[in-house]
Amino acid sequence: MIQNKKATSYALVALSFLTLASSAVSPVLASVGEAYPDIPSTMISLLTTIPSLLAIPMTLFCGQIAGKKVSYRTLTVCGLTCNLISGIAPFFTNNFYLLLLWRALFGCGTGILTPLIMPVMMSVFQGDEVHRQASLNAVSTNIGAVMFQMLGGVACAWWGWQATFLIYIVVLPALLIVARLMPEPPALTEEEKSKKIPLSLFRPILKWCILYFFHMLLFYVCVTETSAVVMRSGFGSSMTAAVILSLVTLSGVAGGWLYKFINKWEICALGGAYLFLSAGYLLMAVSSTVVIMGAGAILVGIGFGVNMPAIQVFVGMEIPGFARSNAASILNVFGSLGSFLSKFMIAAIAGLFGYENGRFNFAVCVGAYLVMALFCFFSGLKKRYSNVVCVNNIKTRT
Repeated sequence: MIQNKKATSYALVALSFLTLASSAVSPVLASVGEAYPDIPSTMISLLTTIPSLLAIPMTLFCGQIAGKKVSYRTLTVCGLTCNLISGIAPFFTNNFYLLLLWRALFGCGTGILTPLIMPVMMSVFQGDEVHRQASLNAVSTNIGAVMFQMLGGVACAWWGWQATFLIYIVVLPALLIVARLMPEPPALTEEEKSKKIPLSLFRPILKWCILYFFHMLLFYVCVTETSAVVMRSGFGSSMTAAVILSLVTLSGVAGGWLYKFINKWEICALGGAYLFLSAGYLLMAVSSTVVIMGAGAILVGIGFGVNMPAIQVFVGMEIPGFARSNAASILNVFGSLGSFLSKFMIAAIAGLFGYENGRFNFAVCVGAYLVMALFCFFSGLKKRYSNVVCVNNIKTRT
């Protein structure tokens, strides 16, 4: 059993490492635009956004069949194989629209994998083991994001933009680890497979999904606005902005590691993460030097690193096993929509107050994350009060 858990842990860490693999393409968009001068910039940007868009329907579909009609192991191998082939194929591609097709298929592979990590983790591990594994997954995700972004830029600078896609060869060892080590979680019974998710379960799922939607909506303001703020403030060039954004990802590793120590606070730990995010955005909003802005980015990254494992664990703990793959898929769809709509919705809010994008957007995030932190703290207090009342009632009866 212990060996089984170790094998599962290795497999989940390998999968988590690839969660943000699509970020490798972000640093090379300008070079791709130069290679295809007749292609509009909006089409070029699809190389980074189309994987996320295609992942949404695939995530919903796989959430319905995972562990019921198709085993988790089979789906994982299929998703990794799809990512391996479609990830490397652009290196051999000269036609832009074929390149776009490969990126769409990469999104499909990511969509297959997205709803699998949480239910597998929750079915194999129990108690504190769940929190420790979720922490490891978050650390691995952020390390992977840093690696893909850095190596993507280096490969483009040294060997040209097409060489960037060779980075996806790292999917191969992950595929071998999963194929060799990942055990299939305990199978669902025929009764569980045929069960429909009752309306009573949608309330806790929807609560976390809405919270995750707003978190990703606000977090991506850092991704979309940092470069413009750095340039307008005279802090440096686009390279300076890239360094600040890398601080977000690197400190996300620390946040993921920190989660295993504060998970005992339950939803209040999530409230703490939102306080870190609020404080980080406050520093970025009022920053007068690049050092202050970098400090804010570190706080934002720590909050993001704590939030990643916390949300998934809290969702998984509130629902039975037969509904976890569905819940994981719905959760990630809300997160993807929040990321996609971030630029439009925050810009619209800034426009209502007569501001342009930039520091004001950071200020909006400060207020919104404070509200979310208060919601988490009040929910934690309410839950604690309910538990105390329940215990007192039991004592009175006895």
